[in-house]
Amino acid sequence: MVLIKNVVIAGLGDDKQDILLSDGKIKSIGKSLEQDSIEEVVEADGLVAFPGIVDLNVRIQDDSLNITNLQNLYTATKKGGVSHFVLSPRTKPLIENQTFKALLAGKLKEDFPNLELAIKALKNIECTKLNSIATMVKNGISIVQENSDINGNLLRRIYEYSKMHQNLFFVFCENKILNDSGVMNEGEVSFKLGLPGISKIGEISEVAKVAQMSMHYDVPTLFQALSTRRAVNLVADAKKRFNQLYAEVSIHHLALDERACDGFNTYAKINPPLRNSQDKDELIEKLKEGKIDTLTALHSPKSVVYKDVAFCEAMYGIDIIEDYLSLCYTYLVKEGHISWSKLSELISKNPAKILNKKSIGAIKEGFDANIILFDPSIGYEVKRKTSPYVGKTLYGKIIRHFFAN
Repeated sequence: MVLIKNVVIAGLGDDKQDILLSDGKIKSIGKSLEQDSIEEVVEADGLVAFPGIVDLNVRIQDDSLNITNLQNLYTATKKGGVSHFVLSPRTKPLIENQTFKALLAGKLKEDFPNLELAIKALKNIECTKLNSIATMVKNGISIVQENSDINGNLLRRIYEYSKMHQNLFFVFCENKILNDSGVMNEGEVSFKLGLPGISKIGEISEVAKVAQMSMHYDVPTLFQALSTRRAVNLVADAKKRFNQLYAEVSIHHLALDERACDGFNTYAKINPPLRNSQDKDELIEKLKEGKIDTLTALHSPKSVVYKDVAFCEAMYGIDIIEDYLSLCYTYLVKEGHISWSKLSELISKNPAKILNKKSIGAIKEGFDANIILFDPSIGYEVKRKTSPYVGKTLYGKIIRHFFAN
């Protein structure tokens, strides 16, 4: 047993409480707890207890699927306080062979119990054939992921199969034709740098289409990494008629804007692109209005060899998950935009609910013992040159974490 003493629990006021952990569960929460057979007492005065983070949109190093990269990713997520995450299926090799899927699913459950596997709905790079959703279900994989701008008939069939097998559908909304080879947000900075821009209408129009299909087929759908106010509003409006629609936004679209790409900074090249400052402020307003359901670190690390090149040739991606909670605290809680309680909903409770995980996402008696001890008084300068936050001061540090698995 582990007893955490005198800690403030995020979202439960400023009173200090004790938390007793036993056999991977939260056994008791209260003041001045006493218990025999305590193996360790952790004095947490001045710290905040935060539930383990759940991130629904995580990618592997260079999208290269191998055991080493999986182990490195797992280590990084743990350091960042992420107790559970969904691994994006956009990998090389693609997970499309039925035998490979079965073996991989078994291996992941054995070695990485807190990882959820999503499968691309289309089984080949050419995006012309459906993956075997029925086989996927037999292997215990319940999340289908795909881009919105695929062949419309294939998208319809994905919805039909998802409804049949009661899958979650994770969709990234973009229109590559409308993007017209753009590499960053279409705006002042792209014009100044002479770079082709990505219009907001590509995201907005695709969200409108997918929202209608989601409502028609009654399929729970997560709209991944939205970057515009109108897209978030479209999901919120559709949710009034079908409440299992969820809007996800990355922390970076709430903390940064397109100016981070100035000077051809490829480390700020992410997808969807960072928008302008007005778009950022509008998304923060949507957050305050409760129209954003969950946040993501949008973790998609790329090696320097894929980043230290011309902007047009650089890969999209950001390596940031170890700073995720500090970013959320610095730009959202410390700035007064949302409370600790709201943050715990956005990055723990709500994503756990979307995954239908009933024993994670909150600090409650009987829940899994997934707890982060966070010190909000510590400030540190980001010194990694590969981070778009280099030179900025972030606040708060994870001092320790306890995870059930």
